[in-house]
Amino acid sequence: MTQTAPARGGLVKQRDFRLFWTGDVVSQLGSEMTLFALPLVMVSTLDASATQIGLLEALYTLPFFLLPLFVGVWQERRARRPVMIATDLTRCVLVVTVPVAAVLDVLSLTHVYVVAVLVGGLSVVYDIAARSYLPRLVAPEHLGSANSKLTADQAVSATMGPGGGGWLAGAFGPASVLFLDAVSYLVSAVALMTVRHREKTEPPPAERDLRRELTDGLRSVFGNPPVRAIAVHAAVYNAGGSLVNVAFLVYFVRDLDMGTFAYGLVTVIGGVGAICGAVGAPYLFERIGYGPGLLVSLGFSTNAYFLLPLYSSSDTAVFWSAAVGLFLGYAGSAAGSVIAVTVRQKVTPPEMHARMNATYRLMNFGTIPIGAALAGVLVDGAGARTTLWLAPVVLLASVIPVANRTVWRLRRL
Repeated sequence: MTQTAPARGGLVKQRDFRLFWTGDVVSQLGSEMTLFALPLVMVSTLDASATQIGLLEALYTLPFFLLPLFVGVWQERRARRPVMIATDLTRCVLVVTVPVAAVLDVLSLTHVYVVAVLVGGLSVVYDIAARSYLPRLVAPEHLGSANSKLTADQAVSATMGPGGGGWLAGAFGPASVLFLDAVSYLVSAVALMTVRHREKTEPPPAERDLRRELTDGLRSVFGNPPVRAIAVHAAVYNAGGSLVNVAFLVYFVRDLDMGTFAYGLVTVIGGVGAICGAVGAPYLFERIGYGPGLLVSLGFSTNAYFLLPLYSSSDTAVFWSAAVGLFLGYAGSAAGSVIAVTVRQKVTPPEMHARMNATYRLMNFGTIPIGAALAGVLVDGAGARTTLWLAPVVLLASVIPVANRTVWRLRRL
C-alpha cells in the first residue's frame, strides 16, 4: 500500500507538492511542444501531406490504446516517482534526436514516426504514474484543488507550447523548438528527483493472477456507473477533438495562409481559456456540484468549436472567430477535465487507482488515433473546412453518455 502525505497548510505551502507540480507543468510543456513542433517539422522540412500529419498524431497516440491496461497492472505495486523520472529522461534523449537529424540533413518521415510512437508510449507511462501518485502525495481534502492545479499545468503548457513554439519556429525554424522540448523533460526529471516524499509499497505476491488484475482494472471503470459514463463521454469527445486538431491546423495555416505565428497566437488565446477553466473548476463544482458542473462545462467545450470554420477569408474576422472559439472550448474542456478526474479519484478505492486510470486512459485516448487518421483522410478528401463543421457534431454526441441521472446526482462526494 502507499501512504498519503499529511496535510500541513495549503498546497502551495507544501514543498513536495510544489516540486511535483513544477515537474508536472514542465513535463506537460515538453509534451505540448512535441505535439506542436513535430507536425510543423513535417510540413516545413519534409513537405508532408495532411494524411501524413494525421498518421503522425495517430502513431503518437497509438500507445494510448495499446499500453494502459498493462502499465496500470505493472505500476500498481510500484513507486510512481522513479517511473516518472525515468520516462522524462528517456523522452529527453528521444526528442533531441529530431533536431540533430534535421541539422545533419538526415531527417526522414520514418525517424519522426518512430520518435512519435516511443514518446507517446512513455507519455502514457508518465501520465498514469502522475495521476496515481497524486492521491498519495496530498490529503483527500486537497485533492480537488490539486487536480485543478495539474489541469492548469496542461492549460499553461498548451498556451506556452504553441505560443513559444510558434515564435521559435518563425525565428529559428521548427526543429529548434524540439531542443527546448528536450530541456523541459530534463528539468522535470530534476524537480521530481528532489521530492522527499516516498511511497510505501507492498512487494508483489509470489504468484500473481494477471488476468484477474486486468479484469479488476476493467471492472473499476465499467462496473462503476459514474466512471463508466465519464469514460464513454471522454472517448467520443477525444475522437472529435482529433478532427478539430488536424483540420484546424491545415485550414488555418495552409488553406487560409494565416502563418505559424498567427496559429501559435490563436492557440495561446485558447490556452488562456483553458487556464481560466481549470482554475475556476473548483468554484464551479463547489457551487452547483460535480455532475451539474460537468454538464455546464460541456456546453462550452462542444458548441464553441462551431466558430472555427465560420469565416473563409484570411482576415481579422477569421482570427478572432477562431480565438473566441478556442478560448471558450478550451475553458469548458479544462473545467470538465478537473471535475472528471476528481470524481474518478473519489469514487474509486485507492488501491485501484493505477488500474482505474489505465482503463480510463485506454478508453479516453484509444479513440484519438482513429480520429486523427480519419481526420487526415477527411481533410484530404472533403476539405479542412468541411471537417471542421463535422467535428463539433461529434463533440455534441459525447454529451449523451453523461446527460443522465447517474451523473446529474453527483453533487457532493
